[in-house]
Amino acid sequence: MYEEGMSYVTDYVTLMDNLIDSATDVKLLRFSGIIENMLGDDESVAQMMNKLRDHVTLSNDTCYYEEIFVNVKQHCARRWNIWKAKLRHDYFNSPWALLSFLAALLVILLTIGQFVTAIIPLVS
Repeated sequence: MYEEGMSYVTDYVTLMDNLIDSATDVKLLRFSGIIENMLGDDESVAQMMNKLRDHVTLSNDTCYYEEIFVNVKQHCARRWNIWKAKLRHDYFNSPWALLSFLAALLVILLTIGQFVTAIIPLVS
């Protein structure tokens, strides 16, 4: 079962350390069903995962989860995903920002609708 040169636990810890930087990352992984938080606080899990690999050195170049690393990098490198993440981070970082945007969009659409209905009798 164990292949020479493969360290599954260290590779898994490396993967999780690369995925988790903050309590927000833990919350996202928890809501996705990827991890289960038994420490109670997402910040505690983030700190634990970030410190777990501090004194461990990787001895080999092969990683058991290398395909997952590649897929995550490809996903994050797509323009649409970069644009969406930047938009969400910069402009829609709270529910109120999204609600404000939707309200403004509704006002604009209603204004356009009112303009069109006012022009129709003049054109006919």
